[in-house]
Amino acid sequence: MSKGLMRTCFILNIVVLLSLECQSGELPSDIVKCTVGDNDCVRDKIMEVFQKYPKGNPKFGLPNISALTLNDVTIAQVKGNAPITLNFKFLKMTVYNMEKSIILNTTGWSREPKIIETYSFVDFVKIVGDYESEGKALLFTLNGKGKGVVELSNCTTHTKWRLDFEQRSDGKKYIKVSKLKAVMTPQKMVIKLDNLVKGSKELTDSLNSALNENWMDFWNELSDGIGNSITQIFTNVLSSVFNELSYDDFFST
Repeated sequence: MSKGLMRTCFILNIVVLLSLECQSGELPSDIVKCTVGDNDCVRDKIMEVFQKYPKGNPKFGLPNISALTLNDVTIAQVKGNAPITLNFKFLKMTVYNMEKSIILNTTGWSREPKIIETYSFVDFVKIVGDYESEGKALLFTLNGKGKGVVELSNCTTHTKWRLDFEQRSDGKKYIKVSKLKAVMTPQKMVIKLDNLVKGSKELTDSLNSALNENWMDFWNELSDGIGNSITQIFTNVLSSVFNELSYDDFFST
Protein backbone atom coordinates (compact mmCIF):
# COMPACT_ATOMS: atom_id res chain seq x y z
CA MET A 1 0.00 0.00 0.00
CA SER A 2 1.39 3.41 -0.98
CA LYS A 3 2.09 6.08 1.62
CA GLY A 4 -0.59 8.28 0.05
CA LEU A 5 -3.22 5.56 0.30
CA MET A 6 -2.22 4.75 3.89
CA ARG A 7 -2.52 8.42 4.82
CA THR A 8 -5.96 8.62 3.20
CA CYS A 9 -7.16 5.52 5.09
CA PHE A 10 -5.82 6.94 8.35
CA ILE A 11 -7.64 10.23 7.82
CA LEU A 12 -10.88 8.40 6.95
CA ASN A 13 -10.63 6.33 10.15
CA ILE A 14 -10.18 9.49 12.23
CA VAL A 15 -13.17 11.12 10.54
CA VAL A 16 -15.35 8.04 11.23
CA LEU A 17 -14.29 7.88 14.88
CA LEU A 18 -14.95 11.58 15.40
CA SER A 19 -18.36 11.32 13.77
CA LEU A 20 -19.31 8.39 16.00
CA GLU A 21 -18.12 10.29 19.07
CA CYS A 22 -20.31 13.24 18.18
CA GLN A 23 -23.44 11.22 17.63
CA SER A 24 -25.84 11.21 20.55
CA GLY A 25 -28.64 8.76 21.18
CA GLU A 26 -32.22 9.66 20.46
CA LEU A 27 -35.54 8.93 22.10
CA PRO A 28 -37.81 6.90 19.81
CA SER A 29 -40.20 9.05 17.78
CA ASP A 30 -43.20 7.46 19.51
CA ILE A 31 -42.13 8.97 22.86
CA VAL A 32 -43.48 12.53 22.85
CA LYS A 33 -41.07 14.81 24.70
CA CYS A 34 -42.04 16.89 27.73
CA THR A 35 -41.39 20.58 28.31
CA VAL A 36 -38.73 21.58 30.81
CA GLY A 37 -40.01 21.56 34.39
CA ASP A 38 -43.09 19.41 33.70
CA ASN A 39 -42.42 16.82 36.39
CA ASP A 40 -45.76 15.06 35.91
CA CYS A 41 -45.08 14.61 32.21
CA VAL A 42 -41.61 13.19 32.93
CA ARG A 43 -43.17 10.77 35.44
CA ASP A 44 -45.60 9.52 32.78
CA LYS A 45 -42.89 9.25 30.10
CA ILE A 46 -40.63 7.17 32.35
CA MET A 47 -43.44 4.65 32.79
CA GLU A 48 -44.21 4.76 29.07
CA VAL A 49 -40.58 3.88 28.32
CA PHE A 50 -40.73 1.02 30.85
CA GLN A 51 -43.90 -0.35 29.24
CA LYS A 52 -42.68 -0.04 25.64
CA TYR A 53 -39.08 -1.13 26.11
CA PRO A 54 -38.84 -3.58 29.06
CA LYS A 55 -36.08 -5.47 27.22
CA GLY A 56 -34.15 -2.24 26.62
CA ASN A 57 -33.38 -0.05 23.62
CA PRO A 58 -29.78 0.53 22.48
CA LYS A 59 -30.73 3.69 20.56
CA PHE A 60 -30.75 5.60 23.83
CA GLY A 61 -28.68 3.30 26.04
CA LEU A 62 -31.51 1.59 27.92
CA PRO A 63 -30.50 -1.92 29.09
CA ASN A 64 -32.86 -4.83 29.70
CA ILE A 65 -34.67 -3.58 32.80
CA SER A 66 -36.76 -6.74 33.16
CA ALA A 67 -33.67 -8.69 34.31
CA LEU A 68 -30.88 -6.63 35.89
CA THR A 69 -27.73 -8.47 36.98
CA LEU A 70 -24.93 -7.73 39.45
CA ASN A 71 -21.93 -9.83 40.45
CA ASP A 72 -20.23 -10.31 43.84
CA VAL A 73 -22.77 -8.44 45.98
CA THR A 74 -22.42 -8.30 49.78
CA ILE A 75 -25.91 -8.21 51.27
CA ALA A 76 -25.13 -8.52 55.00
CA GLN A 77 -22.12 -8.50 57.31
CA VAL A 78 -21.87 -9.47 60.97
CA LYS A 79 -22.74 -6.48 63.18
CA GLY A 80 -22.37 -7.58 66.79
CA ASN A 81 -24.91 -9.33 69.00
CA ALA A 82 -28.38 -9.72 67.52
CA PRO A 83 -30.90 -12.52 66.89
CA ILE A 84 -29.50 -12.68 63.35
CA THR A 85 -25.79 -12.12 62.74
CA LEU A 86 -24.46 -13.26 59.42
CA ASN A 87 -22.30 -12.67 56.41
CA PHE A 88 -24.41 -13.08 53.28
CA LYS A 89 -23.48 -12.40 49.68
CA PHE A 90 -24.70 -13.16 46.19
CA LEU A 91 -21.96 -14.30 43.86
CA LYS A 92 -24.32 -13.32 41.08
CA MET A 93 -27.82 -11.91 41.41
CA THR A 94 -30.55 -10.94 38.97
CA VAL A 95 -33.39 -8.60 39.91
CA TYR A 96 -36.68 -9.17 38.05
CA ASN A 97 -39.80 -7.06 37.56
CA MET A 98 -38.38 -3.55 37.94
CA GLU A 99 -39.88 -2.63 34.56
CA LYS A 100 -43.31 -2.84 36.21
CA SER A 101 -42.53 -0.01 38.63
CA ILE A 102 -45.12 2.73 38.93
CA ILE A 103 -43.59 6.20 39.30
CA LEU A 104 -45.69 7.91 41.95
CA ASN A 105 -43.86 11.22 41.85
CA THR A 106 -40.65 12.77 40.56
CA THR A 107 -39.23 16.25 41.06
CA GLY A 108 -36.33 18.38 39.92
CA TRP A 109 -36.54 18.23 36.12
CA SER A 110 -35.43 21.81 35.53
CA ARG A 111 -33.14 23.17 32.80
CA GLU A 112 -30.00 22.13 34.70
CA PRO A 113 -30.97 20.23 37.86
CA LYS A 114 -28.64 19.46 40.75
CA ILE A 115 -30.96 17.00 42.53
CA ILE A 116 -33.73 14.77 41.19
CA GLU A 117 -35.96 12.65 43.43
CA THR A 118 -38.30 9.83 42.50
CA TYR A 119 -40.87 7.85 44.50
CA SER A 120 -42.01 4.57 42.98
CA PHE A 121 -44.02 1.45 43.76
CA VAL A 122 -43.79 -2.09 42.44
CA ASP A 123 -46.02 -4.88 43.65
CA PHE A 124 -43.47 -7.68 43.29
CA VAL A 125 -39.68 -7.89 43.01
CA LYS A 126 -37.81 -11.17 42.65
CA ILE A 127 -34.09 -11.56 43.32
CA VAL A 128 -32.47 -14.80 42.17
CA GLY A 129 -28.84 -15.82 42.43
CA ASP A 130 -26.03 -17.98 43.78
CA TYR A 131 -25.37 -17.13 47.42
CA GLU A 132 -22.94 -17.84 50.25
CA SER A 133 -23.67 -17.35 53.95
CA GLU A 134 -22.16 -17.92 57.37
CA GLY A 135 -23.22 -16.82 60.80
CA LYS A 136 -26.18 -17.27 63.14
CA ALA A 137 -29.92 -16.89 62.68
CA LEU A 138 -32.20 -17.50 65.65
CA LEU A 139 -30.88 -20.80 67.12
CA PHE A 140 -29.23 -22.03 63.93
CA THR A 141 -25.67 -21.82 62.67
CA LEU A 142 -25.46 -21.01 59.00
CA ASN A 143 -22.79 -22.21 56.60
CA GLY A 144 -24.77 -22.42 53.37
CA LYS A 145 -23.97 -22.07 49.72
CA GLY A 146 -26.38 -22.58 46.82
CA LYS A 147 -29.32 -21.09 44.96
CA GLY A 148 -31.22 -18.31 46.65
CA VAL A 149 -34.52 -16.54 45.94
CA VAL A 150 -35.77 -13.40 47.68
CA GLU A 151 -39.31 -12.20 46.89
CA LEU A 152 -40.40 -8.74 47.98
CA SER A 153 -44.04 -7.63 47.84
CA ASN A 154 -45.58 -4.15 47.64
CA CYS A 155 -42.31 -2.24 47.59
CA THR A 156 -41.99 1.53 47.76
CA THR A 157 -38.67 3.05 46.73
CA HIS A 158 -37.31 6.55 47.27
CA THR A 159 -34.45 7.46 44.94
CA LYS A 160 -32.39 10.64 45.18
CA TRP A 161 -29.80 11.58 42.54
CA ARG A 162 -27.14 14.27 42.64
CA LEU A 163 -26.11 15.36 39.17
CA ASP A 164 -23.27 17.06 37.35
CA PHE A 165 -23.14 18.04 33.68
CA GLU A 166 -20.51 17.85 30.99
CA GLN A 167 -20.41 19.62 27.64
CA ARG A 168 -19.36 17.33 24.80
CA SER A 169 -17.94 17.98 21.36
CA ASP A 170 -21.43 17.80 19.84
CA GLY A 171 -22.28 21.00 21.73
CA LYS A 172 -24.80 19.27 24.02
CA LYS A 173 -24.97 18.76 27.79
CA TYR A 174 -24.82 15.24 29.25
CA ILE A 175 -25.69 14.21 32.80
CA LYS A 176 -23.18 12.59 35.12
CA VAL A 177 -24.68 10.86 38.18
CA SER A 178 -22.32 11.96 40.97
CA LYS A 179 -24.31 10.26 43.76
CA LEU A 180 -27.43 8.14 43.99
CA LYS A 181 -29.22 6.59 46.95
CA ALA A 182 -32.18 4.21 46.73
CA VAL A 183 -34.15 3.07 49.78
CA MET A 184 -36.61 0.22 49.24
CA THR A 185 -39.30 -0.72 51.77
CA PRO A 186 -41.33 -3.91 51.23
CA GLN A 187 -44.52 -4.93 52.99
CA LYS A 188 -43.51 -8.60 52.91
CA MET A 189 -40.47 -10.74 52.19
CA VAL A 190 -40.36 -14.45 51.36
CA ILE A 191 -37.05 -16.25 50.98
CA LYS A 192 -35.91 -19.67 49.83
CA LEU A 193 -32.24 -20.46 50.33
CA ASP A 194 -31.11 -23.93 49.26
CA ASN A 195 -28.55 -25.74 51.44
CA LEU A 196 -28.73 -23.03 54.09
CA VAL A 197 -27.55 -25.53 56.73
CA LYS A 198 -24.92 -27.44 54.83
CA GLY A 199 -25.78 -31.10 54.31
CA SER A 200 -29.17 -30.96 56.06
CA LYS A 201 -32.30 -30.47 53.97
CA GLU A 202 -34.52 -30.84 57.05
CA LEU A 203 -32.73 -28.09 58.97
CA THR A 204 -32.57 -25.93 55.84
CA ASP A 205 -36.34 -26.22 55.37
CA SER A 206 -36.98 -25.50 59.05
CA LEU A 207 -34.73 -22.46 59.00
CA ASN A 208 -36.31 -21.09 55.82
CA SER A 209 -39.72 -21.40 57.50
CA ALA A 210 -38.48 -19.72 60.67
CA LEU A 211 -36.90 -16.86 58.74
CA ASN A 212 -40.09 -16.29 56.75
CA GLU A 213 -42.15 -16.26 59.95
CA ASN A 214 -39.74 -13.66 61.35
CA TRP A 215 -39.07 -11.97 58.04
CA MET A 216 -38.88 -8.44 59.47
CA ASP A 217 -35.85 -9.34 61.61
CA PHE A 218 -34.17 -10.89 58.59
CA TRP A 219 -35.07 -7.91 56.40
CA ASN A 220 -33.46 -5.58 58.94
CA GLU A 221 -30.21 -7.47 58.38
CA LEU A 222 -30.52 -7.49 54.59
CA SER A 223 -32.13 -4.12 53.88
CA ASP A 224 -28.93 -2.05 53.66
CA GLY A 225 -27.29 -4.56 51.34
CA ILE A 226 -30.35 -4.90 49.13
CA GLY A 227 -30.73 -1.12 49.08
CA ASN A 228 -27.10 -0.77 48.00
CA SER A 229 -27.72 -3.33 45.25
CA ILE A 230 -30.77 -1.45 44.00
CA THR A 231 -28.73 1.76 44.17
CA GLN A 232 -26.02 0.19 42.00
CA ILE A 233 -28.60 -1.12 39.53
CA PHE A 234 -30.29 2.29 39.21
CA THR A 235 -26.88 3.95 38.82
CA ASN A 236 -25.93 1.52 36.04
CA VAL A 237 -29.21 2.04 34.18
CA LEU A 238 -29.20 5.83 34.47
CA SER A 239 -25.52 6.14 33.59
CA SER A 240 -26.06 4.00 30.49
CA VAL A 241 -28.96 6.17 29.31
CA PHE A 242 -27.35 9.50 30.22
CA ASN A 243 -24.14 8.52 28.44
CA GLU A 244 -26.07 8.06 25.18
CA LEU A 245 -28.87 10.61 25.44
CA SER A 246 -28.00 14.25 25.97
CA TYR A 247 -30.07 16.15 28.53
CA ASP A 248 -30.74 18.76 25.84
CA ASP A 249 -32.64 16.07 23.91
CA PHE A 250 -34.88 15.14 26.86
CA PHE A 251 -37.27 17.99 26.25
CA SER A 252 -39.22 19.55 23.41
CA THR A 253 -38.35 23.11 24.50
